[in-house]
Amino acid sequence: MQKTLVTTLTALAGVTLALPAAADPPPAAPAGRTSPVTGAAQTSSIVRQDSWGAAASPVMRPGRAVRYWTAGKQAKAKAAELPASMPSTSTGAGTGTGTGAGTGTGIGAGTGTGIGAEAVTDAAGGAGAAGGASTGTATNAGPVAGAGAVAGAEVATDAGGSQGAEAGGGQDATGEESDDSGAAAQRQRSVPASRRITPGGDTNGYARVRRPYTAAPASRISGRLFFVNAAGNGDSCSASVVRSASRLLVVTAAHCVYGVPAGAAAGRWHTNFAFVPAYDGRGATVRQREPYGRWGGRRAWKPDGYTGMPGGDWNSIYDVALVEVGRRDGTLQDAVGAFTPLLNQGGRHTIATIGYPGLLGRKPYDGRDQLWCLARTRQALGIAHADTMLAARSAAPAAKAGRLETFNCHLYKGHSGAAWVVKGTGDLVGVLSAGKEDGEADGNSVANAINIDGYGAIVKRADPRGVYDALSVSLSGPGRPVRRGGTVSVTATVTMRGLMAAAQVPVSLTLPPGAALASVSGATCKSGHREAACTIGTIHPGRPVRLTARLRVASDAPRRLPVTARVTSTRLDPTQRDNTSVLRLTTTG
Repeated sequence: MQKTLVTTLTALAGVTLALPAAADPPPAAPAGRTSPVTGAAQTSSIVRQDSWGAAASPVMRPGRAVRYWTAGKQAKAKAAELPASMPSTSTGAGTGTGTGAGTGTGIGAGTGTGIGAEAVTDAAGGAGAAGGASTGTATNAGPVAGAGAVAGAEVATDAGGSQGAEAGGGQDATGEESDDSGAAAQRQRSVPASRRITPGGDTNGYARVRRPYTAAPASRISGRLFFVNAAGNGDSCSASVVRSASRLLVVTAAHCVYGVPAGAAAGRWHTNFAFVPAYDGRGATVRQREPYGRWGGRRAWKPDGYTGMPGGDWNSIYDVALVEVGRRDGTLQDAVGAFTPLLNQGGRHTIATIGYPGLLGRKPYDGRDQLWCLARTRQALGIAHADTMLAARSAAPAAKAGRLETFNCHLYKGHSGAAWVVKGTGDLVGVLSAGKEDGEADGNSVANAINIDGYGAIVKRADPRGVYDALSVSLSGPGRPVRRGGTVSVTATVTMRGLMAAAQVPVSLTLPPGAALASVSGATCKSGHREAACTIGTIHPGRPVRLTARLRVASDAPRRLPVTARVTSTRLDPTQRDNTSVLRLTTTG
Protein backbone atom coordinates (compact mmCIF):
# COMPACT_ATOMS: atom_id res chain seq x y z
CA MET A 1 0.00 0.00 0.00
CA GLN A 2 1.44 3.36 -1.01
CA LYS A 3 1.49 6.16 1.53
CA THR A 4 2.46 9.78 1.23
CA LEU A 5 4.03 11.34 4.30
CA VAL A 6 3.03 14.94 4.81
CA THR A 7 5.15 16.85 7.34
CA THR A 8 4.10 20.21 8.72
CA LEU A 9 6.27 22.48 10.86
CA THR A 10 3.99 24.47 13.12
CA ALA A 11 5.48 27.54 14.78
CA LEU A 12 3.34 28.56 17.73
CA ALA A 13 4.51 32.17 17.56
CA GLY A 14 3.33 34.27 20.43
CA VAL A 15 1.49 31.36 22.03
CA THR A 16 2.57 29.97 25.39
CA LEU A 17 1.22 26.55 26.33
CA ALA A 18 1.73 26.62 30.08
CA LEU A 19 1.05 23.59 32.21
CA PRO A 20 -1.35 23.95 35.13
CA ALA A 21 0.36 24.77 38.40
CA ALA A 22 -0.42 21.34 39.81
CA ALA A 23 0.84 19.44 36.78
CA ASP A 24 4.27 17.90 36.41
CA PRO A 25 6.25 18.72 33.27
CA PRO A 26 6.34 15.82 30.82
CA PRO A 27 9.62 14.08 30.04
CA ALA A 28 11.54 14.93 26.93
CA ALA A 29 9.82 14.12 23.66
CA PRO A 30 11.22 11.31 21.48
CA ALA A 31 14.00 12.12 19.04
CA GLY A 32 12.80 14.07 16.04
CA ARG A 33 9.95 15.71 17.94
CA THR A 34 9.78 18.84 19.98
CA SER A 35 7.53 19.06 23.01
CA PRO A 36 4.59 21.42 22.42
CA VAL A 37 5.38 22.99 25.78
CA THR A 38 8.44 24.65 24.22
CA GLY A 39 6.30 26.43 21.66
CA ALA A 40 7.22 24.50 18.51
CA ALA A 41 6.34 21.07 17.29
CA GLN A 42 6.89 18.85 14.31
CA THR A 43 3.76 16.92 13.42
CA SER A 44 3.08 14.36 10.78
CA SER A 45 0.04 12.62 9.39
CA ILE A 46 -0.52 9.86 6.89
CA VAL A 47 -2.50 10.63 3.75
CA ARG A 48 -3.86 7.26 2.71
CA GLN A 49 -4.90 5.92 -0.65
CA ASP A 50 -6.30 2.74 0.90
CA SER A 51 -8.14 3.01 4.23
CA TRP A 52 -7.00 -0.51 5.24
CA GLY A 53 -3.63 0.20 6.76
CA ALA A 54 -1.99 1.27 9.98
CA ALA A 55 0.34 3.99 11.22
CA ALA A 56 2.93 3.45 13.94
CA SER A 57 4.24 5.91 16.50
CA PRO A 58 7.94 6.63 16.89
CA VAL A 59 9.73 4.02 18.98
CA MET A 60 9.68 5.00 22.66
CA ARG A 61 11.74 3.98 25.68
CA PRO A 62 9.68 1.79 28.02
CA GLY A 63 12.00 2.44 30.97
CA ARG A 64 11.50 6.20 30.69
CA ALA A 65 7.73 5.86 31.02
CA VAL A 66 8.10 3.46 33.94
CA ARG A 67 10.27 5.96 35.80
CA TYR A 68 8.06 8.92 34.90
CA TRP A 69 4.71 7.54 36.06
CA THR A 70 5.26 7.60 39.79
CA ALA A 71 2.34 7.24 42.19
CA GLY A 72 2.18 11.03 42.52
CA LYS A 73 1.91 11.58 38.78
CA GLN A 74 -0.64 8.79 38.47
CA ALA A 75 -2.81 10.54 41.05
CA LYS A 76 -2.68 13.80 39.05
CA ALA A 77 -3.46 12.19 35.68
CA LYS A 78 -6.66 13.33 34.02
CA ALA A 79 -8.99 11.13 31.98
CA ALA A 80 -9.00 11.23 28.18
CA GLU A 81 -11.62 13.51 26.63
CA LEU A 82 -14.94 11.75 26.18
CA PRO A 83 -15.96 11.32 22.53
CA ALA A 84 -19.66 12.08 22.02
CA SER A 85 -21.58 9.28 20.35
CA MET A 86 -23.54 9.70 17.14
CA PRO A 87 -27.33 9.66 17.65
CA SER A 88 -28.76 6.25 16.87
CA THR A 89 -31.91 5.76 14.84
CA SER A 90 -32.30 2.06 15.51
CA THR A 91 -34.42 0.62 18.28
CA GLY A 92 -34.38 -2.35 20.55
CA ALA A 93 -31.94 -1.66 23.34
CA GLY A 94 -31.60 -4.59 25.66
CA THR A 95 -33.60 -4.47 28.84
CA GLY A 96 -33.63 -6.54 31.94
CA THR A 97 -34.51 -6.62 35.60
CA GLY A 98 -31.19 -5.65 37.08
CA THR A 99 -30.47 -5.58 40.78
CA GLY A 100 -30.62 -1.98 41.94
CA ALA A 101 -28.98 -0.21 44.82
CA GLY A 102 -29.04 -1.87 48.20
CA THR A 103 -31.22 -0.66 51.04
CA GLY A 104 -29.89 1.22 54.01
CA THR A 105 -30.41 -1.84 56.18
CA GLY A 106 -27.64 -3.83 54.65
CA ILE A 107 -28.72 -5.36 51.33
CA GLY A 108 -26.14 -4.81 48.66
CA ALA A 109 -23.93 -7.81 48.16
CA GLY A 110 -24.04 -8.45 44.44
CA THR A 111 -23.50 -11.61 42.48
CA GLY A 112 -20.54 -11.44 40.12
CA THR A 113 -21.25 -12.45 36.58
CA GLY A 114 -18.38 -14.60 35.40
CA ILE A 115 -16.38 -14.45 32.25
CA GLY A 116 -15.28 -17.88 31.08
CA ALA A 117 -11.63 -18.79 31.20
CA GLU A 118 -11.19 -19.76 27.57
CA ALA A 119 -9.78 -16.36 26.70
CA VAL A 120 -7.47 -16.20 29.68
CA THR A 121 -5.88 -19.62 29.87
CA ASP A 122 -2.44 -18.01 29.76
CA ALA A 123 -3.03 -16.26 33.06
CA ALA A 124 -0.77 -17.30 35.87
CA GLY A 125 -2.54 -18.60 38.91
CA GLY A 126 -5.43 -20.42 37.25
CA ALA A 127 -8.58 -19.40 35.48
CA GLY A 128 -12.34 -19.51 35.76
CA ALA A 129 -14.67 -22.22 34.63
CA ALA A 130 -14.32 -22.68 30.89
CA GLY A 131 -17.32 -22.47 28.67
CA GLY A 132 -19.69 -20.83 31.10
CA ALA A 133 -20.30 -18.02 33.51
CA SER A 134 -19.11 -18.36 37.06
CA THR A 135 -20.65 -16.55 39.97
CA GLY A 136 -19.38 -15.28 43.26
CA THR A 137 -21.13 -13.39 46.01
CA ALA A 138 -19.00 -10.46 47.05
CA THR A 139 -19.11 -8.75 50.42
CA ASN A 140 -16.41 -6.97 52.34
CA ALA A 141 -16.37 -9.63 55.01
CA GLY A 142 -16.94 -12.60 52.73
CA PRO A 143 -14.48 -14.86 50.94
CA VAL A 144 -12.52 -13.77 47.91
CA ALA A 145 -14.53 -14.13 44.71
CA GLY A 146 -13.71 -17.21 42.65
CA ALA A 147 -11.34 -16.99 39.70
CA GLY A 148 -14.24 -17.04 37.27
CA ALA A 149 -16.11 -14.16 38.91
CA VAL A 150 -15.83 -10.81 37.22
CA ALA A 151 -17.20 -8.66 39.97
CA GLY A 152 -19.59 -8.25 42.84
CA ALA A 153 -21.02 -5.12 44.38
CA GLU A 154 -19.06 -4.20 47.48
CA VAL A 155 -20.95 -3.51 50.67
CA ALA A 156 -20.10 -0.17 52.22
CA THR A 157 -20.21 0.32 55.96
CA ASP A 158 -20.56 3.86 57.29
CA ALA A 159 -19.31 5.18 60.63
CA GLY A 160 -22.52 4.17 62.35
CA GLY A 161 -22.21 0.56 61.28
CA SER A 162 -25.12 0.50 58.82
CA GLN A 163 -24.52 -1.07 55.45
CA GLY A 164 -25.75 -0.39 51.95
CA ALA A 165 -24.70 -0.65 48.34
CA GLU A 166 -21.97 1.95 48.07
CA ALA A 167 -22.37 2.42 44.36
CA GLY A 168 -26.01 3.29 44.31
CA GLY A 169 -27.37 4.68 47.57
CA GLY A 170 -30.47 3.47 49.42
CA GLN A 171 -34.12 3.13 48.53
CA ASP A 172 -37.21 4.23 50.42
CA ALA A 173 -40.39 2.23 50.82
CA THR A 174 -41.63 3.32 47.41
CA GLY A 175 -38.48 2.09 45.68
CA GLU A 176 -37.26 5.61 44.89
CA GLU A 177 -33.71 6.65 45.72
CA SER A 178 -33.34 8.32 49.08
CA ASP A 179 -30.64 10.27 50.84
CA ASP A 180 -29.39 9.54 54.35
CA SER A 181 -32.39 11.31 55.89
CA GLY A 182 -34.86 9.24 53.89
CA ALA A 183 -36.11 12.14 51.74
CA ALA A 184 -36.43 11.44 48.03
CA ALA A 185 -33.27 12.56 46.25
CA GLN A 186 -33.55 14.41 42.98
CA ARG A 187 -30.79 12.52 41.23
CA GLN A 188 -30.62 12.11 37.52
CA ARG A 189 -30.73 8.54 36.31
CA SER A 190 -28.37 8.15 33.36
CA VAL A 191 -29.56 4.56 32.91
CA PRO A 192 -33.24 3.99 33.81
CA ALA A 193 -33.84 1.23 36.35
CA SER A 194 -35.57 -0.93 33.74
CA ARG A 195 -32.35 -1.02 31.70
CA ARG A 196 -29.87 -1.75 34.48
CA ILE A 197 -28.89 -5.41 34.41
CA THR A 198 -25.62 -5.29 36.38
CA PRO A 199 -26.12 -6.98 39.76
CA GLY A 200 -25.75 -4.22 42.34
CA GLY A 201 -25.45 -1.63 39.57
CA ASP A 202 -25.79 2.09 40.29
CA THR A 203 -27.69 4.72 38.29
CA ASN A 204 -25.10 4.51 35.49
CA GLY A 205 -25.14 0.71 35.39
CA TYR A 206 -21.77 0.27 37.15
CA ALA A 207 -20.84 -1.88 40.14
CA ARG A 208 -17.50 -2.15 41.89
CA VAL A 209 -15.21 -5.06 41.13
CA ARG A 210 -14.40 -7.07 44.22
CA ARG A 211 -10.91 -6.52 45.62
CA PRO A 212 -8.25 -7.78 45.32
CA TYR A 213 -8.18 -7.31 41.56
CA THR A 214 -5.66 -10.14 41.30
CA ALA A 215 -8.36 -12.69 42.18
CA ALA A 216 -10.21 -12.87 38.84
CA PRO A 217 -8.66 -13.31 35.37
CA ALA A 218 -10.66 -10.50 33.76
CA SER A 219 -9.57 -8.09 36.51
CA ARG A 220 -5.90 -9.04 36.11
CA ILE A 221 -6.02 -8.58 32.35
CA SER A 222 -7.68 -5.15 32.62
CA GLY A 223 -5.78 -2.10 33.76
CA ARG A 224 -5.22 1.63 33.58
CA LEU A 225 -3.15 3.17 30.78
CA PHE A 226 -1.27 6.36 31.67
CA PHE A 227 0.27 8.64 29.04
CA VAL A 228 1.34 12.19 28.22
CA ASN A 229 -1.18 13.42 25.66
CA ALA A 230 -0.45 15.33 22.47
CA ALA A 231 -0.90 18.64 24.32
CA GLY A 232 1.75 17.68 26.87
CA ASN A 233 -0.51 16.85 29.83
CA GLY A 234 -0.83 13.70 31.94
CA ASP A 235 -3.84 11.63 30.90
CA SER A 236 -5.28 8.13 31.28
CA CYS A 237 -7.61 5.56 29.72
CA SER A 238 -8.62 1.97 30.37
CA ALA A 239 -6.97 -0.89 28.46
CA SER A 240 -6.50 -4.66 28.51
CA VAL A 241 -4.05 -7.32 27.36
CA VAL A 242 -4.93 -9.07 24.10
CA ARG A 243 -3.53 -12.36 22.78
CA SER A 244 -0.61 -11.93 20.39
CA ALA A 245 2.47 -13.76 19.18
CA SER A 246 4.68 -11.16 20.86
CA ARG A 247 2.68 -11.54 24.10
CA LEU A 248 3.24 -7.83 24.73
CA LEU A 249 0.18 -6.09 23.23
CA VAL A 250 -2.39 -3.93 25.01
CA VAL A 251 -5.61 -2.87 23.26
CA THR A 252 -7.31 0.48 23.87
CA ALA A 253 -9.09 3.25 21.94
CA ALA A 254 -7.25 5.19 19.21
CA HIS A 255 -8.07 8.51 20.91
CA CYS A 256 -6.03 7.17 23.85
CA VAL A 257 -2.85 7.06 21.72
CA TYR A 258 -3.32 9.90 19.20
CA GLY A 259 -5.01 13.28 19.15
CA VAL A 260 -5.18 16.78 17.70
CA PRO A 261 -4.25 19.45 20.27
CA ALA A 262 -6.15 22.73 20.29
CA GLY A 263 -4.89 24.97 17.52
CA ALA A 264 -2.99 22.20 15.72
CA ALA A 265 -3.63 21.37 12.08
CA ALA A 266 -2.78 17.68 12.34
CA GLY A 267 -2.73 14.87 14.84
CA ARG A 268 0.14 13.91 17.12
CA TRP A 269 1.02 10.78 18.99
CA HIS A 270 0.67 10.65 22.73
CA THR A 271 3.87 9.57 24.48
CA ASN A 272 5.22 7.88 27.60
CA PHE A 273 2.63 5.11 27.85
CA ALA A 274 2.59 3.07 31.04
CA PHE A 275 0.12 0.22 31.51
CA VAL A 276 -0.70 -0.95 35.04
CA PRO A 277 -2.71 -4.21 35.02
CA ALA A 278 -5.12 -4.67 37.95
CA TYR A 279 -4.40 -1.08 39.03
CA ASP A 280 -5.79 -0.28 42.49
CA GLY A 281 -5.74 3.45 43.20
CA ARG A 282 -6.59 2.88 46.86
CA GLY A 283 -3.60 0.67 47.58
CA ALA A 284 -1.41 1.89 50.42
CA THR A 285 1.82 0.55 48.90
CA VAL A 286 3.27 0.35 45.40
CA ARG A 287 2.76 -3.41 45.40
CA GLN A 288 -0.91 -2.99 46.31
CA ARG A 289 -1.46 -0.28 43.68
CA GLU A 290 0.52 -2.10 40.98
CA PRO A 291 0.43 -5.83 41.82
CA TYR A 292 1.94 -6.80 38.45
CA GLY A 293 4.15 -3.77 38.03
CA ARG A 294 4.28 -0.89 35.58
CA TRP A 295 4.80 -1.77 31.91
CA GLY A 296 6.26 1.01 29.76
CA GLY A 297 5.10 1.43 26.18
CA ARG A 298 7.50 0.88 23.29
CA ARG A 299 5.26 1.71 20.34
CA ALA A 300 1.62 2.38 19.45
CA TRP A 301 -0.44 1.66 16.33
CA LYS A 302 -3.68 3.14 15.03
CA PRO A 303 -5.64 2.57 11.81
CA ASP A 304 -4.83 4.90 8.92
CA GLY A 305 -8.53 5.74 8.96
CA TYR A 306 -8.22 7.43 12.37
CA THR A 307 -7.01 11.04 12.11
CA GLY A 308 -7.84 12.21 15.62
CA MET A 309 -10.25 14.91 14.47
CA PRO A 310 -13.35 15.23 16.70
CA GLY A 311 -16.74 14.33 15.28
CA GLY A 312 -16.55 11.91 12.39
CA ASP A 313 -13.46 10.03 13.52
CA TRP A 314 -14.90 9.47 16.96
CA ASN A 315 -17.93 7.92 15.30
CA SER A 316 -15.98 5.79 12.84
CA ILE A 317 -14.99 2.15 13.14
CA TYR A 318 -11.33 3.14 13.46
CA ASP A 319 -11.20 4.24 17.12
CA VAL A 320 -9.11 1.27 18.26
CA ALA A 321 -5.38 1.02 18.94
CA LEU A 322 -2.63 -1.31 20.11
CA VAL A 323 0.29 -0.48 22.39
CA GLU A 324 3.35 -2.72 22.61
CA VAL A 325 4.96 -2.69 26.04
CA GLY A 326 8.52 -3.59 26.92
CA ARG A 327 9.54 -6.80 28.60
CA ARG A 328 10.20 -7.17 32.30
CA ASP A 329 11.33 -10.54 33.65
CA GLY A 330 8.98 -12.10 31.11
CA THR A 331 6.10 -10.95 28.93
CA LEU A 332 2.95 -9.12 29.98
CA GLN A 333 0.78 -11.99 28.76
CA ASP A 334 2.79 -14.45 30.84
CA ALA A 335 2.21 -12.28 33.90
CA VAL A 336 -1.55 -11.68 33.72
CA GLY A 337 -3.07 -13.55 30.76
CA ALA A 338 -4.94 -12.08 27.81
CA PHE A 339 -8.33 -11.85 26.13
CA THR A 340 -8.87 -13.70 22.86
CA PRO A 341 -9.93 -11.24 20.13
CA LEU A 342 -13.18 -12.15 18.36
CA LEU A 343 -13.24 -10.88 14.78
CA ASN A 344 -16.73 -9.43 14.24
CA GLN A 345 -18.62 -6.50 12.78
CA GLY A 346 -20.83 -5.75 15.78
CA GLY A 347 -24.31 -7.01 16.54
CA ARG A 348 -26.10 -8.55 19.51
CA HIS A 349 -24.08 -9.89 22.43
CA THR A 350 -24.26 -10.01 26.21
CA ILE A 351 -21.03 -8.46 27.43
CA ALA A 352 -19.20 -7.37 30.55
CA THR A 353 -16.87 -4.39 30.56
CA ILE A 354 -14.23 -3.51 33.16
CA GLY A 355 -12.46 -0.17 33.44
CA TYR A 356 -11.51 2.89 35.45
CA PRO A 357 -14.08 5.66 34.94
CA GLY A 358 -13.80 8.95 36.79
CA LEU A 359 -11.36 11.66 37.87
CA LEU A 360 -9.67 12.12 41.23
CA GLY A 361 -11.83 14.34 43.42
CA ARG A 362 -14.92 13.91 41.22
CA LYS A 363 -18.18 12.13 41.91
CA PRO A 364 -19.52 9.53 41.49
CA TYR A 365 -16.19 7.96 40.41
CA ASP A 366 -12.62 9.09 40.99
CA GLY A 367 -10.64 6.70 38.77
CA ARG A 368 -9.14 4.74 41.65
CA ASP A 369 -11.55 1.80 41.50
CA GLN A 370 -12.08 -0.92 38.95
CA LEU A 371 -15.75 -0.88 37.94
CA TRP A 372 -17.73 -3.24 35.74
CA CYS A 373 -21.01 -3.23 33.87
CA LEU A 374 -23.15 -5.97 32.32
CA ALA A 375 -24.86 -5.07 29.05
CA ARG A 376 -26.70 -6.27 25.98
CA THR A 377 -25.47 -4.81 22.72
CA ARG A 378 -26.84 -4.09 19.27
CA GLN A 379 -25.45 -2.82 15.98
CA ALA A 380 -24.46 0.87 16.09
CA LEU A 381 -24.15 3.51 13.40
CA GLY A 382 -20.69 4.27 12.10
CA ILE A 383 -18.52 5.11 9.12
CA ALA A 384 -17.78 1.70 7.63
CA HIS A 385 -17.57 -0.43 4.53
CA ALA A 386 -19.80 -3.37 5.42
CA ASP A 387 -22.92 -4.02 7.44
CA THR A 388 -22.17 -7.50 8.75
CA MET A 389 -19.25 -9.86 9.10
CA LEU A 390 -20.57 -11.80 6.13
CA ALA A 391 -20.54 -8.65 4.02
CA ALA A 392 -17.10 -7.66 5.31
CA ARG A 393 -15.66 -10.98 4.25
CA SER A 394 -17.05 -10.53 0.74
CA ALA A 395 -16.06 -6.82 0.60
CA ALA A 396 -19.66 -5.69 0.05
CA PRO A 397 -20.21 -1.94 0.63
CA ALA A 398 -22.59 -0.72 3.32
CA ALA A 399 -23.31 2.35 5.42
CA LYS A 400 -22.82 1.03 8.93
CA ALA A 401 -20.84 -1.76 10.54
CA GLY A 402 -18.11 -2.58 12.95
CA ARG A 403 -19.53 -0.96 16.10
CA LEU A 404 -21.68 -1.97 19.07
CA GLU A 405 -23.96 0.05 21.30
CA THR A 406 -25.67 -0.47 24.65
CA PHE A 407 -28.08 1.53 26.78
CA ASN A 408 -27.41 -0.62 29.86
CA CYS A 409 -24.16 1.21 30.73
CA HIS A 410 -23.29 4.91 30.63
CA LEU A 411 -19.73 5.73 29.58
CA TYR A 412 -17.74 8.01 31.89
CA LYS A 413 -14.38 9.64 31.23
CA GLY A 414 -11.53 7.29 32.01
CA HIS A 415 -13.43 4.21 30.82
CA SER A 416 -12.48 4.83 27.17
CA GLY A 417 -10.49 1.92 25.76
CA ALA A 418 -11.98 -0.69 28.11
CA ALA A 419 -12.65 -4.21 26.86
CA TRP A 420 -16.13 -5.49 26.03
CA VAL A 421 -15.97 -9.21 26.73
CA VAL A 422 -18.63 -11.77 25.78
CA LYS A 423 -20.26 -13.29 28.83
CA GLY A 424 -19.61 -17.01 29.07
CA THR A 425 -16.72 -17.24 26.59
CA GLY A 426 -14.41 -14.40 27.58
CA ASP A 427 -13.91 -13.32 23.95
CA LEU A 428 -12.92 -9.69 23.36
CA VAL A 429 -15.71 -8.45 21.10
CA GLY A 430 -15.13 -4.68 21.27
CA VAL A 431 -13.26 -1.71 22.74
CA LEU A 432 -15.15 1.13 24.43
CA SER A 433 -14.99 4.25 22.30
CA ALA A 434 -17.75 6.83 22.81
CA GLY A 435 -20.88 7.80 24.70
CA LYS A 436 -22.99 10.69 25.89
CA GLU A 437 -21.58 13.37 28.18
CA ASP A 438 -21.20 12.55 31.86
CA GLY A 439 -24.49 12.99 33.71
CA GLU A 440 -26.78 13.07 30.68
CA ALA A 441 -30.07 11.24 30.94
CA ASP A 442 -30.68 8.07 28.93
CA GLY A 443 -26.95 7.36 28.81
CA ASN A 444 -25.29 4.94 26.45
CA SER A 445 -21.92 3.48 25.50
CA VAL A 446 -20.51 2.67 22.07
CA ALA A 447 -17.63 0.31 21.31
CA ASN A 448 -15.63 -0.42 18.21
CA ALA A 449 -15.95 -4.07 17.33
CA ILE A 450 -12.80 -6.13 16.81
CA ASN A 451 -13.40 -5.59 13.12
CA ILE A 452 -11.32 -6.19 10.02
CA ASP A 453 -11.16 -2.49 9.06
CA GLY A 454 -9.78 -1.22 12.37
CA TYR A 455 -8.32 -3.98 14.52
CA GLY A 456 -7.42 -6.13 11.53
CA ALA A 457 -5.36 -3.33 10.02
CA ILE A 458 -3.34 -2.56 13.14
CA VAL A 459 -2.70 -6.12 14.33
CA LYS A 460 -1.20 -6.92 10.93
CA ARG A 461 1.47 -4.28 11.63
CA ALA A 462 1.79 -4.60 15.39
CA ASP A 463 2.12 -8.40 15.49
CA PRO A 464 3.70 -9.48 12.19
CA ARG A 465 4.51 -12.98 13.49
CA GLY A 466 0.93 -13.54 14.63
CA VAL A 467 -1.48 -15.81 12.75
CA TYR A 468 -5.03 -14.42 12.55
CA ASP A 469 -8.26 -15.55 10.85
CA ALA A 470 -6.46 -18.61 9.46
CA LEU A 471 -9.52 -20.60 8.43
CA SER A 472 -9.50 -23.91 6.57
CA VAL A 473 -12.05 -26.56 5.57
CA SER A 474 -11.71 -30.27 4.93
CA LEU A 475 -14.36 -32.64 3.53
CA SER A 476 -14.62 -36.28 4.52
CA GLY A 477 -17.01 -39.07 3.60
CA PRO A 478 -17.34 -42.84 3.25
CA GLY A 479 -14.25 -44.75 2.23
CA ARG A 480 -16.21 -46.98 -0.13
CA PRO A 481 -18.42 -46.36 -3.21
CA VAL A 482 -21.97 -45.14 -2.56
CA ARG A 483 -25.01 -46.79 -4.11
CA ARG A 484 -27.08 -44.97 -6.70
CA GLY A 485 -30.59 -44.28 -5.41
CA GLY A 486 -29.36 -44.23 -1.80
CA THR A 487 -28.14 -41.62 0.66
CA VAL A 488 -24.73 -40.72 2.04
CA SER A 489 -23.36 -38.35 4.69
CA VAL A 490 -20.36 -36.07 4.24
CA THR A 491 -18.71 -33.87 6.86
CA ALA A 492 -17.11 -30.45 6.37
CA THR A 493 -14.67 -29.70 9.20
CA VAL A 494 -13.88 -25.99 9.57
CA THR A 495 -10.80 -25.13 11.63
CA MET A 496 -9.35 -21.86 12.93
CA ARG A 497 -5.62 -21.66 13.59
CA GLY A 498 -3.76 -18.96 15.46
CA LEU A 499 -4.68 -16.29 17.98
CA MET A 500 -8.13 -15.07 16.99
CA ALA A 501 -11.71 -16.31 17.15
CA ALA A 502 -14.23 -15.23 14.52
CA ALA A 503 -17.96 -14.61 14.30
CA GLN A 504 -20.35 -15.05 11.38
CA VAL A 505 -18.10 -17.28 9.29
CA PRO A 506 -19.67 -18.27 5.93
CA VAL A 507 -19.36 -21.82 4.62
CA SER A 508 -20.85 -23.09 1.37
CA LEU A 509 -21.53 -26.60 0.08
CA THR A 510 -22.00 -27.30 -3.63
CA LEU A 511 -23.11 -30.60 -5.17
CA PRO A 512 -22.81 -31.75 -8.80
CA PRO A 513 -25.71 -32.97 -10.97
CA GLY A 514 -26.74 -36.40 -9.80
CA ALA A 515 -26.81 -35.48 -6.10
CA ALA A 516 -29.22 -33.44 -3.97
CA LEU A 517 -29.17 -32.07 -0.43
CA ALA A 518 -31.47 -33.78 2.04
CA SER A 519 -30.31 -31.91 5.17
CA VAL A 520 -27.41 -29.93 6.67
CA SER A 521 -26.62 -29.63 10.39
CA GLY A 522 -23.92 -28.03 12.51
CA ALA A 523 -24.53 -24.38 11.55
CA THR A 524 -27.27 -22.02 10.44
CA CYS A 525 -27.94 -22.90 6.82
CA LYS A 526 -30.15 -21.98 3.88
CA SER A 527 -30.32 -24.97 1.58
CA GLY A 528 -31.35 -25.37 -2.02
CA HIS A 529 -31.44 -28.43 -4.24
CA ARG A 530 -27.68 -28.64 -4.76
CA GLU A 531 -26.29 -25.75 -2.70
CA ALA A 532 -26.21 -24.73 0.96
CA ALA A 533 -25.11 -21.35 2.34
CA CYS A 534 -24.23 -21.73 6.02
CA THR A 535 -23.00 -19.41 8.76
CA ILE A 536 -20.97 -20.52 11.77
CA GLY A 537 -21.90 -18.31 14.72
CA THR A 538 -18.46 -18.38 16.39
CA ILE A 539 -15.34 -20.44 15.83
CA HIS A 540 -12.34 -20.58 18.17
CA PRO A 541 -8.73 -21.66 17.63
CA GLY A 542 -8.27 -25.35 18.28
CA ARG A 543 -12.01 -26.09 18.35
CA PRO A 544 -13.15 -27.23 14.90
CA VAL A 545 -16.77 -26.87 13.81
CA ARG A 546 -18.26 -29.78 11.87
CA LEU A 547 -21.11 -29.48 9.38
CA THR A 548 -22.79 -32.72 8.35
CA ALA A 549 -24.69 -32.91 5.06
CA ARG A 550 -26.99 -35.77 4.09
CA LEU A 551 -27.01 -36.30 0.31
CA ARG A 552 -29.42 -38.17 -1.94
CA VAL A 553 -27.72 -39.93 -4.84
CA ALA A 554 -29.79 -40.11 -8.03
CA SER A 555 -30.43 -43.48 -9.66
CA ASP A 556 -28.73 -42.21 -12.81
CA ALA A 557 -25.85 -40.42 -11.07
CA PRO A 558 -22.50 -40.39 -12.89
CA ARG A 559 -19.63 -42.50 -11.63
CA ARG A 560 -17.87 -39.49 -10.03
CA LEU A 561 -19.62 -36.95 -7.77
CA PRO A 562 -17.32 -34.06 -6.73
CA VAL A 563 -18.66 -32.31 -3.59
CA THR A 564 -17.14 -28.88 -2.83
CA ALA A 565 -16.95 -26.99 0.48
CA ARG A 566 -15.66 -23.42 0.83
CA VAL A 567 -15.01 -21.24 3.88
CA THR A 568 -14.49 -17.50 3.46
CA SER A 569 -11.77 -15.75 5.44
CA THR A 570 -10.57 -12.14 5.48
CA ARG A 571 -7.36 -10.64 4.19
CA LEU A 572 -5.76 -11.47 7.54
CA ASP A 573 -5.65 -15.15 6.54
CA PRO A 574 -1.98 -15.87 5.68
CA THR A 575 -2.98 -18.53 3.15
CA GLN A 576 -6.34 -19.19 1.51
CA ARG A 577 -5.33 -22.28 -0.44
CA ASP A 578 -6.95 -24.43 2.24
CA ASN A 579 -10.25 -22.51 2.14
CA THR A 580 -11.64 -24.96 -0.43
CA SER A 581 -11.96 -28.73 -0.21
CA VAL A 582 -13.27 -31.19 -2.80
CA LEU A 583 -14.46 -34.71 -1.97
CA ARG A 584 -14.86 -37.03 -4.97
CA LEU A 585 -17.48 -39.66 -4.25
CA THR A 586 -17.56 -42.82 -6.35
CA THR A 587 -20.95 -44.34 -7.16
CA THR A 588 -21.92 -47.93 -7.81
CA GLY A 589 -25.02 -50.01 -8.50
